[in-house]
Amino acid sequence: MDIKVVSSGLQTTVQDMGRNGWRHMGVPTSGAADKYSLQLANFISNKKPNSPTLECTLTGPILKFLKPLTIVVTGADMTPKINDINLKMNTLYTVKVNDVLSMGNCSTGCRSYVAFSEDIVSDSFLGSKSTYLPAKLGGLAGLSLQSGSFLRTKPCDYDIQTSKNIEIDTISSFSNEWELRVIEGPEFNFIGSDSKKDIYGSSFIVSNDSSRMGSKLEGRRIELLNDEHMISAPVNIGTIQCSKNGMPIILGCDAQTLGGYPRILQIAEIDFPFIGQLRPYDKISFKKISIQEAQNELKLQELIYSFKN
Repeated sequence: MDIKVVSSGLQTTVQDMGRNGWRHMGVPTSGAADKYSLQLANFISNKKPNSPTLECTLTGPILKFLKPLTIVVTGADMTPKINDINLKMNTLYTVKVNDVLSMGNCSTGCRSYVAFSEDIVSDSFLGSKSTYLPAKLGGLAGLSLQSGSFLRTKPCDYDIQTSKNIEIDTISSFSNEWELRVIEGPEFNFIGSDSKKDIYGSSFIVSNDSSRMGSKLEGRRIELLNDEHMISAPVNIGTIQCSKNGMPIILGCDAQTLGGYPRILQIAEIDFPFIGQLRPYDKISFKKISIQEAQNELKLQELIYSFKN
């Protein structure tokens, strides 16, 4: 046993980049809710982008190390400390035997990621070690971390390269107000003309009733011209559905693969990481862009950020 879980945090799970290629079989992608921050943690640790890390939600864990390791924390700032000494985010640190990593709450953003120099020993399902809590698949027997339990780590089965510095100024900061870029969804014309204007001109608030499956929004009601039950259709991460009560729902990484609510908007892939950082009571607004603009922005992002060691 290599790491003792002194305190589990609110919801801490093992995640990687997810189960790609199985949605046609009804299996959610899962993986990190903020895949950018997960890849960044692995990049700084000089590990493969898909290496499993710990994903911490709103409140982080307390971990006692029983072997020397190097660690890095990315994503939302939960004021990580080693032996009560503050750690700098996005920076490698070496921990010794009996050192304690403690993480508190975050005030902006929702999720932090902790990567270790060794791989977390965890269960694989359909080629991914990501935890899917609703079905108890992957990770640590499909469960979140439990206080009093232990984590095992093992040396990576590949060569770790020399550590790299990254320009911290290029990393997006988090906020309690988000402008998400969207394109019109297949059922955008199911909503009334006034609501078509309102959805871009109004702000929404993230409901407390939100999870990795989806973020429910509260605010001005969206008028549905056709509120009859539609035939279930494919949905994806970032699909924005409108429920019968007129409130939007942003689907997350653990969302179902089919849905019967109108798909009124689709968040551009470049903003997918922000979906995983939405916290209750954050303010959301939507900015309309074209498919071409969404593709161009994604290509530009890939040119700027390369997580290949």
